[in-house]
Amino acid sequence: MKSKILFFLFLSVSLFAREVIDQRGSCQINWTQGFILCEGESAQNQGKYAANLSAKVISQRNMLEVIKGVNITSEITIKSGLDSSEIIKSRVEGIVRGVQVISSKYDRNTKSSVVTTKLELGKDLLKALLSDPTLLSWNEKVEQLWNDFNILPQAIASTYTTDEKETILKLMEDLRDNSDAKKHLEKIIEQMNSSKNFTGVLLDISEITNFQKALIVKLVDEKGKEIYPSNLVSKQTLTKRNTSVGYMFGIDDAKKNKRVFDNPIEIKPSSIYKSKLSNIVLNKAQIEKINSIDKNVLKNAKIILVLGD
Repeated sequence: MKSKILFFLFLSVSLFAREVIDQRGSCQINWTQGFILCEGESAQNQGKYAANLSAKVISQRNMLEVIKGVNITSEITIKSGLDSSEIIKSRVEGIVRGVQVISSKYDRNTKSSVVTTKLELGKDLLKALLSDPTLLSWNEKVEQLWNDFNILPQAIASTYTTDEKETILKLMEDLRDNSDAKKHLEKIIEQMNSSKNFTGVLLDISEITNFQKALIVKLVDEKGKEIYPSNLVSKQTLTKRNTSVGYMFGIDDAKKNKRVFDNPIEIKPSSIYKSKLSNIVLNKAQIEKINSIDKNVLKNAKIILVLGD
């Protein structure tokens, strides 16, 4: 019974999508939508309350086992934290205890229950693990990783780069002496629209056979230097997006995804960086393409990996 329940739950949310879903025992990781579903099935011949409670506990136990196998980056795993830090162990166990119950089915014939729970990769898992890296003694790399991300801006002005501030100041000066501000702005908008504005990045990695999925996938140059996401993506954006990149099957379907809709630039990397299986290498020409697009595309993590047809 339980396998059918989990199948229909996934079918209801991804009937027409070509999503990247990993089956791990009684759990499934939906990398496209950014969540984990786990089932638990109670023993038979129990009352409804006892059966539901037992099934929930088993589902939570299954969730914990799946979480252990999730990579944060190529170099950082959740399991390493659980094995070496009581702080991380407490945090992870806390979010598992608080997982959302999305389905509870009691079979009156067998007097047993199947309970399905859900955990969000970003707002639940990443936020709990990385919200205060100074307390995480289990891996110094975590603190460095989290510090690489932009601090959430305290003031609107701080969200602009120096060049952007200069542009805004120039516009203000121009408009001060221009009686027809509307016409002036319309001309600017027209010039902007005349150029090709990309709304996202599609990375076709269908030919990279040794790629490893992670919460934070990095884009690096041929020497391994990180290009994305550090110093570009805020903590808030990362946890909201669930992962630093989206995951999908099929170029055409990916183009329609709201993360990159409606005019993404397409790039086809050919390798990962050495043994770092979640670090995707971009050559010089591909990096130039990335650098030519609006920086807000990267800041908003508007990148999708296409894993195949």
